[in-house]
Amino acid sequence: MSVKSLSPLLGLLAALALILMGCSKGEEFDPKKPFALPGADKVLESLQKKDYEATVAGLAQVRASVQPKDQAEYRRLRERVLDQLVSEMGDSEPAKDAYRAIGLMETGR
Repeated sequence: MSVKSLSPLLGLLAALALILMGCSKGEEFDPKKPFALPGADKVLESLQKKDYEATVAGLAQVRASVQPKDQAEYRRLRERVLDQLVSEMGDSEPAKDAYRAIGLMETGR
């Protein structure tokens, strides 16, 4: 097979890859999209107030109530919390502790 005969196939594969990448991320990871999960607002409010204990407890409550259809929404919330904690970890030991606690909560240890 020559390169010329493969080019339509490669183009099709590239287009398929772009479509699949778009479908996997989609709007579910839009940082500006409000959270629909019950309790998510309280988690974000406590995070903003740097009440990390309440943040971790609230995230645990949200996680316990998440249905399979809401897993992507929960992951988006968790990522928002973890991103904020990472940005504050340099100056805050409680932020480090909260980050570790969420990690332990997620791994079940």
